[in-house]
Amino acid sequence: MCRATRIEFPGAFYHAMSRGIDRRKVFPGDEHFERFLKLMGDRVEGGDLDVHAFCLMENHFHLLLGTPRGNLSRWMQGVLGSYAQWYNAREGRSGHLWQGRYKAILVERGPYLLECSRYIHLNPGRAGLTGSPERWKWSSYRNYVSVLGRPAVPWVKVETVLGETGASGVNAREQRRTYRAYVESAGDGKQASPFERATAGLALGSESFVACVKDRLKGRPDTEDEPSLRKLRKEGLISPDRIEEAVEKEFGNPSIKSHARRILAALLVGCSGLRPAEVARRLGVTRGAVSRCIIRDGKPSPFETEIARKVRKLATGLGAPMR
Repeated sequence: MCRATRIEFPGAFYHAMSRGIDRRKVFPGDEHFERFLKLMGDRVEGGDLDVHAFCLMENHFHLLLGTPRGNLSRWMQGVLGSYAQWYNAREGRSGHLWQGRYKAILVERGPYLLECSRYIHLNPGRAGLTGSPERWKWSSYRNYVSVLGRPAVPWVKVETVLGETGASGVNAREQRRTYRAYVESAGDGKQASPFERATAGLALGSESFVACVKDRLKGRPDTEDEPSLRKLRKEGLISPDRIEEAVEKEFGNPSIKSHARRILAALLVGCSGLRPAEVARRLGVTRGAVSRCIIRDGKPSPFETEIARKVRKLATGLGAPMR
């Protein structure tokens, strides 16, 4: 069975969501919404997480979260499990309440965080439940615009998202106006889901952000039940054949010239996703010979420095920065 890849570290931001099993109404009444919000608020007060935006719908929810302690899974399991127990006891039922495991993507600060907050706040409108997001009281939008009465909860951290509007250096009232204009600028057009736009279904952000996420996963082994992890690692990789063609054109036939073979080995490991053992079989050399060609940090010899320079130059030309 496939399982979701979880990437957790202190200071990370996530867009998380989950649905009721068989699209069941998990929040059929006000007391259900209130119970879930209280469970979240308890975690916020405990310092486990920051909530930057949320929207609770009848059969699902969306959350924009920050994790000061890097413990998203523990927090989500605690809240979802506690709520499911309360719901089942109240409704006289048993069994699973949520449809599989919750979904969560890492989100980069800046325009990506801002986009996710808008997508979350426009959920009731997309569902045809209201013509104005501020009329849906089970979201954090009122925390941002403060017009139609008190917000559902006092603990939403609006400063981070408001700071991404470009209205820095002005008062809070002006920031709120800017944010309202940003949300309303979406009009009736449908926003693409952040989950659909996320690279490998795991990370929403710039190329450099995705590269940083990959770096955090370097030590994690590939497993058959984590397709998202394998997909992420293949993002931006170059085919071995294309690398070999580029090396031969620039430095000569690798099967004849050892200099070209070393460059090819380094590029295959760094840019194609092949493991050293796979590269060794492809080139007909030992794994140790390939390992000696891999570009690593430290102080290489003058010859190795020249090799590294050529490898990185060719990798840049291929559009595949070294892993």
